[in-house]
Amino acid sequence: MTTETFGPLAPLQNPNFRLLLAGFAIGQMLMPLQFITQILWVQSTAPRDVWLILVAFIATSRGLGALAFGLYGGALADRFNRQRLLLLMQFLQILTTLAIAGLMYFSIAGWIGFTVFFVLTFLSSGLQSIDAPTRLAIVPDVLGPNLTPAGMSLNQVAGQVAMPLAMMVTGLTIDLLGFSGAYAVTVVGHLLAIILIGLMQYQASTLSSRQLDQSYGLAQIKTDIKVGLRYASGHPVVLWIIILLVLMMSLGYPATASLGPTWVTTVVGVPIHRMGFVVMFWGIGSLTAALILARFSNIVHRGAVIGLGAVLFCVGFVILVFSKQEINLMIGNFGLGAGMTTLMVSSTILIQHIVPNEIRGRIMSLFQLNMAFAQLMTMPVALLGQWFTLAVVFPILSYATFAIVVVVLLTQPQIIRAKIHLTRPGHPQT
Repeated sequence: MTTETFGPLAPLQNPNFRLLLAGFAIGQMLMPLQFITQILWVQSTAPRDVWLILVAFIATSRGLGALAFGLYGGALADRFNRQRLLLLMQFLQILTTLAIAGLMYFSIAGWIGFTVFFVLTFLSSGLQSIDAPTRLAIVPDVLGPNLTPAGMSLNQVAGQVAMPLAMMVTGLTIDLLGFSGAYAVTVVGHLLAIILIGLMQYQASTLSSRQLDQSYGLAQIKTDIKVGLRYASGHPVVLWIIILLVLMMSLGYPATASLGPTWVTTVVGVPIHRMGFVVMFWGIGSLTAALILARFSNIVHRGAVIGLGAVLFCVGFVILVFSKQEINLMIGNFGLGAGMTTLMVSSTILIQHIVPNEIRGRIMSLFQLNMAFAQLMTMPVALLGQWFTLAVVFPILSYATFAIVVVVLLTQPQIIRAKIHLTRPGHPQT
């Protein structure tokens, strides 16, 4: 179902999109609560001589899961009913969430406990890496190409309203319910997402409908992945947007997100009950950017917006680690959140506009791989931090990230020049 009404709020007239939007917002609330709870649990239970390495291994496990399942997930999203795939992923995430909460409740630490914990984290991340490109690929199915930019912007508004609230209450929730209780609470979110997605009146594409009863083995997986890689490598805008994201996130994400709570609580010295307030500014920055993007959802110069978002992220990173003051954390997190949201939303919109539906899931999986590489880089950063201290390593990373982003934007001008073309009802797309 699509609507012919235009404007930043037009997608809300579509009941299927409203359900999808609510489910996305719930997912955005779950991610920071789960991730921060994992970090603080490991930080509090791991041996003192290896705690930073084990904290970093959370992100490594997530990165390996995203890398192992990511391309496969995109191929599934292109081949099967996307609604059913989302429902299955949510159900499986309930199982992994309960298992991790059980480990925390029974205080199963030690090497056996941590091994099981990291395996479950790997599986959970793999499920999320199938869920994410499927959610992105289903938006144009529900809204059509013209309303997709506004829909993606509204997705971010909903998510960024939810995220700061989740960040703000994370520390308080852990104080009230403990690590296991805080983690187990997120099961409610997965159940709500299942209900919302299940209520959608979604019609699978003709291609997906034909393929539902076909066998799907390793050979087909490899073929589907090769098709996605071949398309991306042959399109300079798509290719270099993905490269820009991988480079920026690989250097910037470990320090600002994966090890961000560690920086806040151990280097700057913010207590856990106040940590949520400080990191909430990331969500506030994201919300601000999402509202602006929603208001100007018809902007065509998406490449320039991508460049702006990348630079803003780098500026936020530099400010965050420039001084061990809470004000730097607040301003830096605001810039990081605003920059990442601006970059991710505009990149998603531009790529979805360029890429045809039949391979959209595979390309969005490639797009999501930036997060896999970012989380895999957390371990090398943590090792450097263990040897030289985070206070030495993080500022160097901030300047390196800024320099690489500027070099890519200057040497690949097709990114900045990239546009999308919107059409009015009754007018053919050019």
